[in-house]
Amino acid sequence: MPKLNRIEIRRREAEEAFIALNTYIRAAMGVFRLYCFIVSTTHYPRPELSPNPNYYQTQVDAVNRLVNGNEVDCHEQLRVNRHTFFRLCCLLRGVGLRDSRNVCLEERVAIFLFILGHHTKQRRTKLHFWRSIETVSRHFNVVLLGVLRLFDMLLVRPEPVPPNYHDSRWSWFPVNFVSIVCKSSACLSVVDLVDVVLILAY
Repeated sequence: MPKLNRIEIRRREAEEAFIALNTYIRAAMGVFRLYCFIVSTTHYPRPELSPNPNYYQTQVDAVNRLVNGNEVDCHEQLRVNRHTFFRLCCLLRGVGLRDSRNVCLEERVAIFLFILGHHTKQRRTKLHFWRSIETVSRHFNVVLLGVLRLFDMLLVRPEPVPPNYHDSRWSWFPVNFVSIVCKSSACLSVVDLVDVVLILAY
């Protein structure tokens, strides 16, 4: 390899120094831009929202929109119509449930039905009803205990299927299958029998 003279060596050193200086300047500019971005996002002026002076009225309007509004909206949100909703409220009043200091019974029942009907979380329900998660949890448990007190009225006790069961609606069931089910230790109801048959069909 031929030796480089002094002029070429100086020129190469100058090129390397220029490349190093250019790289340093680009890195410094990148750090400065990152710093400016962090400062701008940290001190970004957030909009100041004035608090709602009628907060309690907003909570009442949210319940009235469900139970006193459109029939379709009530059924879509609570999975019951308004007539059934108010009948359930009357039944719960009969077992001792009353309005609390800040939440009426209708709102309690609406919270309970909304959680069950949509299998949703209490953290999502609190935004829907403008309540805290502690309020939603407490009133859900209260209504649940009230519904359990109505067990004899709301839940029908299943009747055991006798061995000589001959109903035209279930005549297409195999006789051997019905007899096996009837001889089991826990006699199944007709609804349970249909569920078992559907499971076996699949």
